[in-house]
Amino acid sequence: MSPYVRRSGIQFDPLPEFRSSHFGIFLERVREEYPNTEDRAPISEVRETDQDTAIRAQIGLLDMPPLRRVFFVDPTGNFLLQLQASRFHANWRRQREEDQYPRFSNTFHRFTLGWTLFHQFADEANLGALNTNQYELSYINHIEEGDEAFPAGMEEFLPLFNWTSAQSGLFLPKPSSATMRLAFSLPEAKGRLHVSIAHGLLPRGGKQILVMDLTARGPAKADWSDFKDWFSLAHEWIVRGFTDLTSNQAHDRWRRIK
Repeated sequence: MSPYVRRSGIQFDPLPEFRSSHFGIFLERVREEYPNTEDRAPISEVRETDQDTAIRAQIGLLDMPPLRRVFFVDPTGNFLLQLQASRFHANWRRQREEDQYPRFSNTFHRFTLGWTLFHQFADEANLGALNTNQYELSYINHIEEGDEAFPAGMEEFLPLFNWTSAQSGLFLPKPSSATMRLAFSLPEAKGRLHVSIAHGLLPRGGKQILVMDLTARGPAKADWSDFKDWFSLAHEWIVRGFTDLTSNQAHDRWRRIK
């Protein structure tokens, strides 16, 4: 099992005075640690609700196209900050096979420092009120094949997918494709843990993998005073949820691989 991405994020009401030039100005604040940039399309605003799924917030007519999202990347390519007019994220991402997966405390510390720099910058640049509305924490894992090829071999790792006992008539062949989506309510109306599972190929080498995305989203107080408590809860649910959803056989296998 190869951890691939860890991402912490805050969504806030779009800053009315945010302009393209502010990306460059913010770069000067973080250039020493994050000297490189990458342009990306913006992420749509999403609000977690008390219904079964998250909904995309309604966006009114705009006088101009939406601003891009910019990555500010450290020299290793592993750590980065993401910024757009309504979001701030901090990532760790695997770039090389030998990259060591950092502890949560390490990545969360970087996220906290980056967020502190950004909200100070937003205030000094008079970008408008910074009202947070949602938190997000994601872990994306790559699970490599075991004794049987995916997707039928998913059952070795995920007890919920049990192809061996799923057929009542033994008519169908092994599936050629499989996806799974689950959602779990966090306690005290703190949001949801979303789990998505799909199989695909590694970009390098073409080896089949399972991509397991665990993302917690939940409402944030406008002044982000519940920041640390929410991320602590989300981290616990992601880590324990991953353990719950994966098999003891898989846990033994990963301990052997380490």
